[in-house]
Amino acid sequence: MASDYECEVRFEIKDIDAFINRIITLEGSLIFDYSFYDYYLTPIDQRWNPLEKNLRIREWKYPTKPTTLYFVKNEILNIEDLKFKRAVYRAGKVPLLEGDLEECMSIAQDLGFKPWFTIRKEKAHFYEISKNKFKTIAEYIPELGWTGELEFEGQDPLKAKNRIAECISLLNIPRKSVTFKPISAIYAEKLGLL
Repeated sequence: MASDYECEVRFEIKDIDAFINRIITLEGSLIFDYSFYDYYLTPIDQRWNPLEKNLRIREWKYPTKPTTLYFVKNEILNIEDLKFKRAVYRAGKVPLLEGDLEECMSIAQDLGFKPWFTIRKEKAHFYEISKNKFKTIAEYIPELGWTGELEFEGQDPLKAKNRIAECISLLNIPRKSVTFKPISAIYAEKLGLL
């Protein structure tokens, strides 16, 4: 959704119809639907904290895009009692290789990683709320249900925090439903992998 040290929060969507109706009320629109699988990998010889970094392969189901091996490193910021994650690298998800799933998995294994778990984002929607100048997503993950994300450019973390807080409010997202944790950590916790 954004780049340049992207800052983001995730949130639970308890009622997808109410969420979509709120977007309509804000005069938002669906930009496109998508679906992909993220294959998360873990180092063979050490343990990574999924709050801080991950290596994953994204295999697109639709639209058609290249399968890509990504590295992500985050820092957790807490500004005025709002925690969010901020990408350490300007690109956010740093692409290491585009290819097919087998090639990406082979490279990851050669680098000392093994498969850990797969997050299947089977139904996902990308929305734009032009009037308020932000975008959001709703993603259905079978083991978690509907989740959403807000992401903003993070060169200035205070500005990003203010936009996140503003948009949480606009979307009527309860603060208790908002988390700084990346979806990989949420998923791993839910499945008892952490």
